[in-house]
Amino acid sequence: MADEVNLRRAEPRDGKNILELLRQLQKESDNFIVDSNLDEITSELESRQIELINQTRTNIIIVVEFDNQLIGLTTIDQIDDNIGELGIAILEEFQGYHLGTNLMEMTLDWVIQVSDLSQIFLEVFKTNLPAINLYKKFKFVEVGETDNSIKMELDTK
Repeated sequence: MADEVNLRRAEPRDGKNILELLRQLQKESDNFIVDSNLDEITSELESRQIELINQTRTNIIIVVEFDNQLIGLTTIDQIDDNIGELGIAILEEFQGYHLGTNLMEMTLDWVIQVSDLSQIFLEVFKTNLPAINLYKKFKFVEVGETDNSIKMELDTK
């Protein structure tokens, strides 16, 4: 499968497909939460957001494409001067093929080599053990928790 998968930076033309992917991820997983109401975001608005994101050195969307379909993504959103928040998700059907590892490698390469960020933050449900193990593999450390989630950070510079 690896030969048929393409990891790349999102482009404005991906707006509609990213919205469809986010909707599908929300339906199939309790571990995936989107801050905004996806029904209120148009394809045009999402495409414009991607265009703006691609002009920064503090935000990025990386997508995983298989057979002309988006099947996963990572996002880094700047939440403070030098801190970005990481989000990562892969459709259930495509989990278990090391795509999460590949996405993390590409995302962290961008953070270290291109971005102005010095730290990555994330919050993960305590029940999402595969994700927690992935983050620990990449040296994220636990910095706090709530009743349901663990907060983790990675210093990148």
